[in-house]
Amino acid sequence: MKLINEWHRGFKEGNMDLIAQPLHKDHRRVTYPRSLGKPEQTREEWLAQLASVFKGLTDYDVSYTQTLLPPI
Repeated sequence: MKLINEWHRGFKEGNMDLIAQPLHKDHRRVTYPRSLGKPEQTREEWLAQLASVFKGLTDYDVSYTQTLLPPI
């Protein structure tokens, strides 16, 4: 359970060290269906892609729109 909680915390915080820690050194990421033609990714390639996704998510400011409708 500790491993799962730490991995979850890594995703929540965008902490690549926590995400990488439990992955095997020979980890491969395969995208299905194979007919998409995406190549397998090594551990390092997948972590780099994931880091770029996290960076993209943090580059935007979050805002909200308040509704003017009365509560139902």
